[in-house]
Amino acid sequence: MCPRCRVGEVLAILRLPHTWTNASGGRVRGVSDVLLCARCDADDPVIRHFPARGTVRPPDADRLARDLLRWIDQARPPKPDENALKTEAEAWHRGDL
Repeated sequence: MCPRCRVGEVLAILRLPHTWTNASGGRVRGVSDVLLCARCDADDPVIRHFPARGTVRPPDADRLARDLLRWIDQARPPKPDENALKTEAEAWHRGDL
């Protein structure tokens, strides 16, 4: 189940390493998952390769490989939700977590 829509089927997961600078100026390393969801990403060309039976026909394998490589090249880690982070930090300070 897709964590974004809570309905769609996750067809692929790409783990992307990334770094950011914390408030102290130190570099922090992390890994983010980028998901390909049958519902959320229905317009992505990769989705057309996954018919209801969940398989890819051999003649379509080269095109699928090209589309997956394009998807990988364009994938970016999700941006943090500053409001959610602030809310969670406030809850932690209150002792609610």
